[in-house]
Amino acid sequence: MHKVQEKGQTLPASFSRRSFLEVTSGLFAAYSGAARLGCSEQARGASSPRQVREFDLPPCTLQLDSETGDVCGITWKNPRVEIIQEPRLGENFRLLFPRPGYEANYFLSRQQKVSRITVQPDGVTCHYDSLRNAREELKVQVAYHIRAVEGRLEFSLEVANSSPLPLAEAFYGIIGGNQGLINRQDTESLVPGPFTNLAPGLFRGFSGDYGGGNLGIRYSAQGFQYTGFDLVMGWTELYNPKANVGLHYAYHNPEPRLAAVYYELRPFSKTAVVGDAWPTAAGVPADEPIGLTMGWLNFPYARQGTSNLGPVTLQVHEGGWHEGSVLYRQWFDLHFHLRRAPSWLRQEMAWQSVIVSNCEDEVLYRYKDWPKLAADAKKYGVTTFEILGWNVGGIDRGYPQYTPDPRLGTPQEFREALAEIRRLGVHPLLFANIQVADTATPLFREKLHRFAVMGKWASDYSLMGWGEGTISSHLGLTRSNMTLVSPSHPEFRQLLVGQFVELVKNGAPGFQLDKAGITGGLDFNPDLTTSPDHSLPEGVLLTYQEVLTRAREVNAEVAVASEIYWDRAFPYVDVTYARMNDIDMPSAALKYTFPEWTATICAESPGDVNVMNNGMRYGLVWAVQPRHYNSSMDEHLTRPLSRYVQELIRIRTKHKELLFFGRFRDTRGAEAKGGEHVRYSVFEGLDGAGKACVVVNFGDAAATAEVRWPGGEGQQVEILTPFQPDAVRTLPATVHLAPRTCAVIVQKS
Repeated sequence: MHKVQEKGQTLPASFSRRSFLEVTSGLFAAYSGAARLGCSEQARGASSPRQVREFDLPPCTLQLDSETGDVCGITWKNPRVEIIQEPRLGENFRLLFPRPGYEANYFLSRQQKVSRITVQPDGVTCHYDSLRNAREELKVQVAYHIRAVEGRLEFSLEVANSSPLPLAEAFYGIIGGNQGLINRQDTESLVPGPFTNLAPGLFRGFSGDYGGGNLGIRYSAQGFQYTGFDLVMGWTELYNPKANVGLHYAYHNPEPRLAAVYYELRPFSKTAVVGDAWPTAAGVPADEPIGLTMGWLNFPYARQGTSNLGPVTLQVHEGGWHEGSVLYRQWFDLHFHLRRAPSWLRQEMAWQSVIVSNCEDEVLYRYKDWPKLAADAKKYGVTTFEILGWNVGGIDRGYPQYTPDPRLGTPQEFREALAEIRRLGVHPLLFANIQVADTATPLFREKLHRFAVMGKWASDYSLMGWGEGTISSHLGLTRSNMTLVSPSHPEFRQLLVGQFVELVKNGAPGFQLDKAGITGGLDFNPDLTTSPDHSLPEGVLLTYQEVLTRAREVNAEVAVASEIYWDRAFPYVDVTYARMNDIDMPSAALKYTFPEWTATICAESPGDVNVMNNGMRYGLVWAVQPRHYNSSMDEHLTRPLSRYVQELIRIRTKHKELLFFGRFRDTRGAEAKGGEHVRYSVFEGLDGAGKACVVVNFGDAAATAEVRWPGGEGQQVEILTPFQPDAVRTLPATVHLAPRTCAVIVQKS
């Protein structure tokens, strides 16, 4: 067993002391003064040498400031990387204990004197017997644990609060003073959002949240909530492709609570520049430290008692974000069960989605019209029919009254329509929601307002709405509004679950639960039985669980799609409702990390052929929403698109174990060389067997591409192209692509 060893070091002090009072006006203004000092120089005169304690851990050498306990240095051993290049920005935590009359009552680890540092076989713990700032001392004990666990470094926070103030915010696992991996200009960053990279240029183009987001601070900062629509996985990555090294930085707490990752650049970032937005040593005084600070946030609002937060993990590895995603998935699988036999919904390659009634009282299709719409989709091989606006009030109005709208027909006609759709071999998928309520209904005014998500200072309902039937409602002027209500209230959750179970009894085999990704924000409703940070994320997951449990007592095959990208929902949700209208997905990290997961990609217009090509490229479900949800797939302008989707279904069905149930490999494992409008992707079997390459020509002119992959020279491959006979050729294979079309090249077994 590796034994943690320590040796002391003395580092020269070289910077003037700032007034201690300067660091007490809030987290940001406070830190901007303190950060100019060495690790603990604010507690000593500038002429005093700074003592650093050094600990030898299996993956790295760790340096802690001997007075504050702040992490001032991390030298990774293999690969060898200096993670903190500017030790003056090192710190451990910032804790917020707001009090009446002073909301920004922060306690920074840089302001503390560590009571003791204890050494364990796997790491160290910094103990703080109380917390101090310039205003007061609190009876709060903190233990900051740093552990070496299976090749990674873990940071966790234990806060024993004996004060009358709540622990509102904890910023910890902080890495301060990073200037990239080996070379800043070569360092890339990934903060994975839904189909996007939320912060691709931290080390060259750090912009911060300009305007209100950066008011009150002296540096640049930006943050991302770990929710269903923002940061959708609990990990980020810094990586240097030229040096083939990555830094995996993750949140490893399985609790369903709001968390966030936060980045700060000191002393500032530049705007309206060509090239580098970072400050340089030549452009700032010598006593101004330059570097990136990053940490994870929790918002527990915990009163007296002990709060255990984290761990936040850090691991340096060879490779880039692809390798980092594997590290995250290994942790995820220890805590969440994702792999399961595909439900009927997960096996469906395409949907037709139609709004049957909108929120401005237009009835487009009554219950008796639904089987014809389903038959129109079935004509093109599409066997899932998403039905929107079937409920009282129509689409995006009247929620959560999830009962059949009498304007569309009788309850009996509703049941008969669902039965006839199923008889045709099509699955009806009913559109509904979880955590929203129409504020104009008597139900909300008389009852549901008690469950609304509330702000800290007042009720502060968040309003949203989507008008459809009039120009003024399209402009948002006369839309019906809804607000967030928390399913963490058992009474509200029972209302939802009861209605959904009744719909299953009426013949619905599944639901598309929309807007469910709205899990960010804190809920200060005083009637909650959980904390503000648990309310929405925990409530949404409980709703999925209870709906599936209760509904499957009626029909064991019930399945759920949902508009949520948050990975914690994947054990319950078979398909994420999503849209991706760019030619290139800015980041495919979510699909790469979770190959079992898929989402829709939506064609609302007859001309959305390339969108459907991207469905093949990324392994997504083709959701055809004819004429912006208003027609069927057999509408005359939509027919060419429908026939093209039918061909895509034919091709994918032939090799579904690779193209739909396989492992998305991004562009790894094959190469397709073509013109500027040619793109490609690679799939393998989940067990590694087999390979397919999808090549797309997005251009308006014909193109050719040469496809090859390592070790494939001379191998036979099958080439499948829409409206063309399947062909067999050998690698390297030249593929001819008509404008706005795709081809699939599959390794022959």
